[in-house]
Amino acid sequence: MAAVNAEDLEDAVLMVSEAGTRDEAWVSLDTGRVHVRSPLVDEEAAPLPQDIDSSTRYVRVPHMRTLPLGLEMAFDFAAAALPDDAERVRAMFKRVGGYQEFSALLEQHGLTERWHDFREAQTRAVLAGWCAEHGLELR
Repeated sequence: MAAVNAEDLEDAVLMVSEAGTRDEAWVSLDTGRVHVRSPLVDEEAAPLPQDIDSSTRYVRVPHMRTLPLGLEMAFDFAAAALPDDAERVRAMFKRVGGYQEFSALLEQHGLTERWHDFREAQTRAVLAGWCAEHGLELR
């Protein structure tokens, strides 16, 4: 089973999920290496395999929207850490500036560090599950 570097995969998910981007990324099922096609990456320094677009030995890195990350994670955290404010948190994200308001609420309750730890652990768990679905191991 090929091992995938967790930080490389997280970075690739963020890269392909950026609004308006045309960046693409794949993980090799044979090596676990993350390959990126982006104007920000020097293709001479990090060449893509010639068969990356046609081989079944590469799996496309998913967009964040296709993974249970983002809003649902914030709602889960609020339900556990701020049960009295869980509905308020849901309402925040229906407005522009919802994440800033959520961050201020976390700061007010001294939960910012706990949120970051929760988000990191959840992200790793979701990516580990995605890797397992494709016969890969997250490291």
